[in-house]
Amino acid sequence: MRPSLVFLHGFGEDARMWDDFIPGRFSDATMHIPNYADWSDCLSIAAYAQKIEQNLPYNESFVLIGHSMGGYIALEMAKKFPERIQGIVMLHSTPLADSTEKQAQRDKTATFIQEHGSESFIRSFVTNLFTPEFVESHRNLMEKLADRYVFISQAGLIGATLAMKVRADLVEFVKSTNIPILFVLGEKDPLIPSNSIVEILAGKAQHKYVILAAVAHQGCYEAPEETYIAIHQFINEIHA
Repeated sequence: MRPSLVFLHGFGEDARMWDDFIPGRFSDATMHIPNYADWSDCLSIAAYAQKIEQNLPYNESFVLIGHSMGGYIALEMAKKFPERIQGIVMLHSTPLADSTEKQAQRDKTATFIQEHGSESFIRSFVTNLFTPEFVESHRNLMEKLADRYVFISQAGLIGATLAMKVRADLVEFVKSTNIPILFVLGEKDPLIPSNSIVEILAGKAQHKYVILAAVAHQGCYEAPEETYIAIHQFINEIHA
């Protein structure tokens, strides 16, 4: 039996991001799309992983498809429950823990959200995930996404920020696991440099990567068909 697909959204967005990507795709799959943007009770990425796994059907196996923070959660789920996971797709995500500099940035982000609220943060955050050229040519989409996500709870944004700050480094897990992993990377991603992932995967034949040309951190929007094809081929290869 083919595994179900679990779509895990990123930080500063919610499960509705998949509404913009899934229609017309994955039509033959069973899908689970948890929404955890407003959760404020998870103090670590491992806690998100535990809570999400507990709410999935117990009699299914899964391919996890995680965008950014969703990829962090996907790796933790695979580490905790490897017998349930048949594959992982990391969309613009990394197994590397935050650097000291990045942790300091997380603290500043949490403080900003605490002092200024969700709307001020989201309206400044959304466009940072795309190339400047894409932002300029898709102004209506930028407004749509900002208007959609300004209502994510302040507590949820702060909680996710601090959980990402203290997440575990899972590089050794990626290097040692037999669970196949696909990394979908953006050539122009300012948050996840593609070369950092390529170095980790050297000599690991079970894992694959795709680098999307002229794409930043949002391949599901900037190159949706190329992103879908990469995911679709990966899933088919798992079950060839």
